[in-house]
Amino acid sequence: MNIGRSIHILSRQIKRKIDEAVIKYNVTSVQCGFIEYISYESKKGNVYAKDIEKKFNMRRATVAEILSLMEKNGLIERKLNEQDARLKQIILTERSLEIKNSIKKEVKKVEKLLRKDFTEQELTNFMNILKKMSDNLECKV
Repeated sequence: MNIGRSIHILSRQIKRKIDEAVIKYNVTSVQCGFIEYISYESKKGNVYAKDIEKKFNMRRATVAEILSLMEKNGLIERKLNEQDARLKQIILTERSLEIKNSIKKEVKKVEKLLRKDFTEQELTNFMNILKKMSDNLECKV
């Protein structure tokens, strides 16, 4: 039993299923996650690339590449921070706001499929196990 490989395969299946569901909006599953995160966090304050890096546990270069593509496709705008010119605030465009609810519904359908045939207790246990595994990988030995 290879836990890492099994999780990787499941992750790819989830990504593929979400990508299939949101292709009609010309976005990817990762971009959907970014849009949802930016939408939620921007209600509390400004959102920057470093926030996305931390939330999604992604490298700076990867986030920069995804954000550049999102900007090119009219999903986000980047605005210079008046206090610190090194920072660029990430803002959703009208287009992102228009498709946000639709893509959220599509993602919820996939989430519903994932939860199918599991009790709440099984899902709680599973989430606790995933958290422990993630914590184990973060430990410095």
